[in-house]
Amino acid sequence: MPGPAPCGQSSARGEDNGFASEVDAVSEARWSEITADFADANLYQTWPYGIVRSGRANVSHLLLALGSEVVVAVQARLARIPLLPLGAAYVLSGPLWQRRNRPVDVEIFRQAVRALRDEYVRRRKWIVRLVPNLADGEGEPFRRILAEEGYVFRLRARRRRTILMDIRPTMEELYLGLHQKWRNCLNKARKQNLEIIAGEEDHLFEAFANIFGEMVNRKQLVNFTGPDHCRQAQATLLPHEKAWVCLCKFEGEVCAGGICSALGDTGIYLFGATSNLGMKNCASYLVHWKMLEWVKSRGCQTYDLNGINPVINAGGYQFKSRLAGAHGHDVQLLGEFDAYPNAAIKWLVHTGDQLMARFEKGRETLARFIR
Repeated sequence: MPGPAPCGQSSARGEDNGFASEVDAVSEARWSEITADFADANLYQTWPYGIVRSGRANVSHLLLALGSEVVVAVQARLARIPLLPLGAAYVLSGPLWQRRNRPVDVEIFRQAVRALRDEYVRRRKWIVRLVPNLADGEGEPFRRILAEEGYVFRLRARRRRTILMDIRPTMEELYLGLHQKWRNCLNKARKQNLEIIAGEEDHLFEAFANIFGEMVNRKQLVNFTGPDHCRQAQATLLPHEKAWVCLCKFEGEVCAGGICSALGDTGIYLFGATSNLGMKNCASYLVHWKMLEWVKSRGCQTYDLNGINPVINAGGYQFKSRLAGAHGHDVQLLGEFDAYPNAAIKWLVHTGDQLMARFEKGRETLARFIR
């Protein structure tokens, strides 16, 4: 089964309407340089994050150029599917197709998903599983393009719901836009003897991990993704790509913390945690305000509060919606889309997804019972 070409070895493909693709021929330094010019750049499409999640041999990079300009960049994580003689290319929060300070051109998106299908489905006979970073409200032309290019919407897949906050107003305007109760808690935190320490160093990740573990135990969270992958990727991310850790101390003890990222035009809140002590002094409000301030200072126009579920986590939803206040809106992302080399593989994958969903549900139920 064909795999990715070795790093630095060209495997350019043919041209389509003036667009020329190149697969696994870019260096890590060049990838970082290219993606820095995309408005939709994000942590999940950085080279180190892909390597941490899948290993160096299981990450593939596709570039699409129009003339001399790169207009699309896609990082895919590759995996062989257990018990099946095929593999999958998984694209999270990609493709990157919106260059900074350029009008939105949906034709570029079409060429991006077409190039993905040409490379991984038609040439390699693998599956592409695509999770584009697009909101449902603006999604009609993109859904149509995906269908026309041979992608199938995954009906049973979880669709991420989040709150996007417009952070182009001044900090004073954002403060006035907070929900009154959120603003009251922030003011209360400011009156406490709290100390903020922040930066990109590993010891800050370590301190955060301690209170994160305490929070997971307190809330009895099951199958909750932690900050380990982010921490590992941080070691090799370039300076402009690094995540930011903000911790709050009370009497020398870390009581709240958060991790955020600011790439492209949209910053994203990645992780947050509050200790038992921090619950009493509203420390998390000060942490989130500082993270918002940092993301805005990096030139981001939007802040993604990264996941809400008003039913399962009503408290988290209330906290985030009140933070966004007058400047936020609740959105659901477009969802997941698959492209298959043939109908038989489509059926096999669909069946496998159903079995996996049942297994995960059973594991969560068992874990809650054991606790």
